Amino acid sequence: MKFLQKMKRLRNYEKNHSKDDNFIVELLREKEELDWLEFKRNYKLFVSNGKVSPHSKDEFIKDILGLANGNTRIIKRYKYLLIGADDSKFDENQQRVLHNVDYKIPSLSEISKWLKDTVTPSIVGIEMREVTIQDKKIIIITIPPTFHLHETTRELVTKCGTFQKPTVFMRQNEHTVPAGVHDGVAIMDLKHLFRQEIANPPAVLIGLLIGAFVSFFISSIIADSKQVIFNVPKQSMLLVYTIIGSIFGGGFGWVIKILNSTRFEWKFMSKSEKIIMLFIVSGTLLIYFFLINK
Repeated sequence: MKFLQKMKRLRNYEKNHSKDDNFIVELLREKEELDWLEFKRNYKLFVSNGKVSPHSKDEFIKDILGLANGNTRIIKRYKYLLIGADDSKFDENQQRVLHNVDYKIPSLSEISKWLKDTVTPSIVGIEMREVTIQDKKIIIITIPPTFHLHETTRELVTKCGTFQKPTVFMRQNEHTVPAGVHDGVAIMDLKHLFRQEIANPPAVLIGLLIGAFVSFFISSIIADSKQVIFNVPKQSMLLVYTIIGSIFGGGFGWVIKILNSTRFEWKFMSKSEKIIMLFIVSGTLLIYFFLINK
């Protein structure tokens, strides 16, 4: 299924995020730009005399800012900007046509300074590296997930128009657009939840510990009656029930985690994908209910 396949690719991207060339090739085979992925055929930020082009610089900052803020779907995702990859043409291998970046590109320190002078709060953790594929040099810029909603501190003048301060940019499919008030609030709320998720213990671990703790005390009562039937030492039965309880608790925590994540992606699923998701969750809950009451 397209949705589940995309989720699998996203998890793989987050695990590797631009660490090897095979990963870059996978990105170049994406059929379209996405809300977390943008291609630029060229990005000539410097004019012939070596000075920065103000309009191109502001356009670049707008693109970085939009990817950093993302949208409500990609709060936890790494985002990528590939310079030197065509945004519409593909070769015979179904890979995007590459255009050699043989012109001056700002260094990572220059990019960081541009952002510091234009954006608040600061965007930290951006990575940039050069990759040579098919004898063509391309640039990949990686923007990590952030906990803040970033906005401009000065006017931006781009080819798409002039944007007054403060402006919050976001991703809308493959486009970077100014965020409305409600969009900004929703993104900020989810970023706060993401921060709490990082700071707090994971649901699976909590479920596992609670399941083991509760089942140990309950099993001590059950074991006395079951011991006669199965002729098994009480200590062994306590151990078995505790392990089973921890597995159930951890599994329940995992289901809660999946439900919490899926509720933000629900509206993007097809009808058949929603039915399958409901079937899986309902089946899991029925199995738990059956085992607990057996």
